[in-house]
Amino acid sequence: MLRIFNVKKHWKKILLAALSGMLCFLAFPPFEFALLGWVCVIPLLFAIRGSGPRRAFWYAYLSGLVFFGCLLSWLVNVTVPGTIILVLILSAFYGLFGLVTGIAFKYSMDFLLLPFVWVVLEYIRSHILTGFPWGILGYSQYRNMKLIQIADFTGAYGVSFVLTVFNVALFTLLIRSKRRVPCMVIALLFMLMSTSYGMYRLNNLNSWGYSRMSVVQGNIPQQMKWDSRYAEEIIDVYSGLTRQAAKDSPDMIIWPETAYPYLVGASVDPAEEINSLAAETGIPILAGIVSSGSAGYYNSAILFTGGKKLKEVYRKIHLVPFGEYVPFGRYFDFLRGHIDKPIGDFERGDEYTLFKVKSMQFSGQKGDGSVMRRMNFYKFGVLICFEDIFPYLARTFVREGAGFLVNITNDAWFGETGAPAQHLQASVFRAVENRVPVVRAANTGISCFVDFTGEIVSILEEEGKSIFVRGYDTAAVNMCARRTYYTHYGDIFVYFCGFIIVLLVVMEAFLARRK
Repeated sequence: MLRIFNVKKHWKKILLAALSGMLCFLAFPPFEFALLGWVCVIPLLFAIRGSGPRRAFWYAYLSGLVFFGCLLSWLVNVTVPGTIILVLILSAFYGLFGLVTGIAFKYSMDFLLLPFVWVVLEYIRSHILTGFPWGILGYSQYRNMKLIQIADFTGAYGVSFVLTVFNVALFTLLIRSKRRVPCMVIALLFMLMSTSYGMYRLNNLNSWGYSRMSVVQGNIPQQMKWDSRYAEEIIDVYSGLTRQAAKDSPDMIIWPETAYPYLVGASVDPAEEINSLAAETGIPILAGIVSSGSAGYYNSAILFTGGKKLKEVYRKIHLVPFGEYVPFGRYFDFLRGHIDKPIGDFERGDEYTLFKVKSMQFSGQKGDGSVMRRMNFYKFGVLICFEDIFPYLARTFVREGAGFLVNITNDAWFGETGAPAQHLQASVFRAVENRVPVVRAANTGISCFVDFTGEIVSILEEEGKSIFVRGYDTAAVNMCARRTYYTHYGDIFVYFCGFIIVLLVVMEAFLARRK
């Protein structure tokens, strides 16, 4: 590796690889120069060009180190060793892309193989070792409403595919490849089809009802959350915000992840303060709570309606490794003493609990002046913390009957960085993929409402600032009248990409043998 990175000899290629990673990072929050997503892979392709597969791997690995190192720099606020290990692992997928690209260049294989490879590698890193689908290239376009609509067929990976096709096509144009004309035609065709579909879909989506929701953002400092000396103060903060939000007459009020500062067991009057508040306001309250059960402790969401018993509880299914549990803890529990932040000891839930909210809507006025109202019931699922970055969880809730999704989270760990906005990108894609609105309630932000088109229709802000502010926000949540191909069939597009890779490799081998 040291010989490969002989700076004097290969400094241009090293700079190109690093530039590629930096351009990709700048396409994401906090900078959000989304146009760079259309060109960020090109410098890496120039670095790989003329290099063998082995060197190509390390150039791409360097690019990944720059990208993930910058993108996940906020994670050092939680764990320095964990950040280093995660960045090293994630960069290996960039390296594999470089390896395949180096092989393709060496054997003059079709450049259009590369977008399919990119998509498959993004999918693998989203699932292997519990998965970490953060910083998917397609996420950089989360505000490009016309483009991202294809996600209801392909998921976020389809947007990554279009971006990579354009990167590769522009590269062939710059190097004056013999295949530059067909590559550019194909790239422009994909762009045209994607945006045309997006325009059509945006103009042909109908809602069948709505519900008014309120989110409260307590902005509780992380060091106070589990300090018993501040427990009553925390409850007072959320109670005060809830009473203010209740004046808007929402159908439900949502508190963030682990908002309640006490452990909730199976007592007769669990979390009495919240239950009494729900009874006082007459409005159900969904709250993030740490609950206990026969197997241990759970990161949970509980819906309080003012009754004596808990009706519904959702226990988080996808836990944060080395944050909420130690993977293979039986063998690696000793790692707790070597990680610079405390690790939880939570159990994993195993049920996709659906909650139900009642919505009273004005439907007309009679001749005698009396008002007519219609009562609707909407089912919803809850995604706790980073569960919204996993498409399979959102899909499962919607397939089970959820009409909308709620994400309750606590991003206070990450400070005033790009992390909250990067996290929000995932919610936007979950909304488009399944055509369901997503309501986000975060301890320190970003709390907002995402429409089923992926549009962020309302953000809890104070003087233009959305993180580390305290307040509440109320908005109407429109329900979509259709379900999607992606909801029903999932990542068929990724499997298709895998099939195309095999097909192209076999064809290239066959043609090479004939020659």
